[in-house]
Amino acid sequence: PRRAAPAAAAVGLGSAPETLIDGLAPQEFWAEYKTPAEDIPQWRKDLDLEAFGAECRAIERALKEQQNEEDVDHLRGVLNWSIGLYWAGVLAATVCNPMAWNPLAAVLISTAIMARWTMVGHHVCHGGYSSQQVEGDRFHRRTFALGPLRRVWDWLDWMAPAAWDAEHNNLHHYKLGEDTDPDLVERNFLPVRAGKYGPGPMKYLAVGFLMATWKWFYYAPNTLKELFQQDKDRAARRGDDSKTQPFTTGTNPTTITFAFEELFQGRIAPAVEMAKCMLPYFLTQFVLIPCGVGAAVAAFQGAAAGAAVGQLVLLNVVLAEVLTNIHSFVVIATNHVGEDIYRFATPVKPKSGEFYLRAILGSANFQTGGKVNADGSYKPAGVGGNVCDYMQGWLNYQVEHHMFDSLSMLSYQKAQPQVKALCEKHGVPYVQENVFKRLAKTVDVMVGKKDMIQWEAGRDYRYN
Repeated sequence: PRRAAPAAAAVGLGSAPETLIDGLAPQEFWAEYKTPAEDIPQWRKDLDLEAFGAECRAIERALKEQQNEEDVDHLRGVLNWSIGLYWAGVLAATVCNPMAWNPLAAVLISTAIMARWTMVGHHVCHGGYSSQQVEGDRFHRRTFALGPLRRVWDWLDWMAPAAWDAEHNNLHHYKLGEDTDPDLVERNFLPVRAGKYGPGPMKYLAVGFLMATWKWFYYAPNTLKELFQQDKDRAARRGDDSKTQPFTTGTNPTTITFAFEELFQGRIAPAVEMAKCMLPYFLTQFVLIPCGVGAAVAAFQGAAAGAAVGQLVLLNVVLAEVLTNIHSFVVIATNHVGEDIYRFATPVKPKSGEFYLRAILGSANFQTGGKVNADGSYKPAGVGGNVCDYMQGWLNYQVEHHMFDSLSMLSYQKAQPQVKALCEKHGVPYVQENVFKRLAKTVDVMVGKKDMIQWEAGRDYRYN
């Protein structure tokens, strides 16, 4: 039986989400909460969810049918730009200056790494191009980055592609905004919000540290944890209990500090697994590339020149790593958090009307480069629009991406005006703002200044 609605004070609206309500953890409380009719916003009462879902599915079908080789050519162009930017950055890094740092080189390398993850690896692993490829082709999701050699060739980063698939493609996309969403920022930042690392300025320092390090500090170990859990759960369903989970943090985020804590207590498994996951990228980026460039220069200009150039490349690659962490944090961590974004206490059926609704309410778009004609139909974005989308990792279409996760990048440009018009038709809130405004709202939630909207609470002063 669902609980009757308590008084607002008992519900604890506006309090920190870690506060217990009636002895239950907040999401347990909300999962049992019966929303009073007077607290449900009018747009929710008026929404024909079945009709809304049918129109969403129709948009998705049409977009998939329209995809063709042009989409794959666009992907190849994005990939080629990332390769060109990377090696242009390495070349620029060999040019000495008094500080031994070359900001242009670092920005080029940083942007290339970001693009390889957010646009190439991300959309291919989702299957966005699989309908235009056959298994065995490079951009098919069952081929791309699978196995050690293909990982190096297709998409080498701190995260293992299989771990990314388990954490992002499965859990994050189909548990969006739920307590089982591994990327739920409000839940992951409970220690910071509660002042564990200190008050006021210390909270912002904690956020700043994570921005500069999050790919190796948080994302690689947390995705690896979810991969082990997925394998363990699948084995258990087959009656096989031999699989183990070395990352025993439960629903709390796993960071690199967990591996060190375990190591100091004599448990080496987490550190071993993280080393296997992260060393290929570390050795390639910080050893092989600087040493290789240095050796090439040494062959023509002598050992001293080669050593100096190798050192320059290393310094700029390190700076690029910090920048690409910050860049990717700004365009990724801000997608599903803010005082105007919802979180949910119960599961949802994939591809149902409510699934599409949650994808919209639980996501925020940034400025998009896609263009529309006077009648609202799609037209090619042009150079300016594509640069806008490229620099935001094509993650500025987050609403459409969470509704339809297996489309190409070009399809998201086509989808955005259709989805926005559909939301206007049905009175569904559609959040779209400049990425830096979204960053400010994200940080407000991270430090505890603001809370996200709880769907089950019903109260929503912005849209009622």
